[in-house]
Amino acid sequence: MVFILPSMNWSATRTPGQLENRLAGYITSNWIRRNADEQRNPFSPTPENLKAGQDDFDEHCSSCHGLTANGENRLEADFYPPVAKLTGETQKWSDGELYFIVANGICMTAMPGFGKKHDPKEIWGMILWVRHLARLSPDEKAAIESSMRMTTEQHEKMMQMMHMSPREPPETRHPSNRKQGPEAEHH
Repeated sequence: MVFILPSMNWSATRTPGQLENRLAGYITSNWIRRNADEQRNPFSPTPENLKAGQDDFDEHCSSCHGLTANGENRLEADFYPPVAKLTGETQKWSDGELYFIVANGICMTAMPGFGKKHDPKEIWGMILWVRHLARLSPDEKAAIESSMRMTTEQHEKMMQMMHMSPREPPETRHPSNRKQGPEAEHH
């Protein structure tokens, strides 16, 4: 096993195999179910709580999961395992299990843990919003999609402006291009 694992393809751009998917899913699911508290969200989905949950979700979660939680990350990056679509199978997790996932994260999945630096109310609010995302009204979905278009347009304009501004010399942009050793001290 020690000799086989390093020879495997660990790239985030590859598609995981069926056996790997099943094994990782089994281990992760059992770990979550074994350790998560069996509790319901202590906050009700009032407009104020949903808005607070949406704001926290947009700030902390949407860059990976997407504003509509469809798993289309805004980083334009490949993730392995793929980013979870929070409006699908994720809805089957209990509130306590979702809280456990968000609070603790999941090792080697790019899912960070928020429990040490965020108030439980914030985490419960994000869970309220995730539950609500699965039941968006047409007007809510249209508003989020409009926001997504505006965000994309702003990003594209910013990138265009960056490309028009003077650039640094190539040797200063990437740390791997910098000289190392004694000659690096003499410019």
